[in-house]
Amino acid sequence: MAGLTKEQKAEKALLEALLAKAIELSGLKAEEFKALSAEEQDAFAIKAKEALDALALANQASEEDEVDNSHLVKVTKDGETLEVHPACLADHKRIGWKEL
Repeated sequence: MAGLTKEQKAEKALLEALLAKAIELSGLKAEEFKALSAEEQDAFAIKAKEALDALALANQASEEDEVDNSHLVKVTKDGETLEVHPACLADHKRIGWKEL
């Protein structure tokens, strides 16, 4: 018998995460959750889906917000430190900033 496809594994993992989140939101133990009616379980599943979707959007937004500033050059003047673009370094040096 063949194993699960990648899509089936992903769907199974999503369903498991959804169930775990629904149980968490219900405040019940797994056994108690399973004893709820189908309508009650569905209500928690909808809330769980919304929570997981919101978390995914937040994670995606934070990944998009991260900026690579590794190309910037640190300069200092009068105890203050800045990171400037290399194209602006000469201008900053001209007005007294020193490269770190």
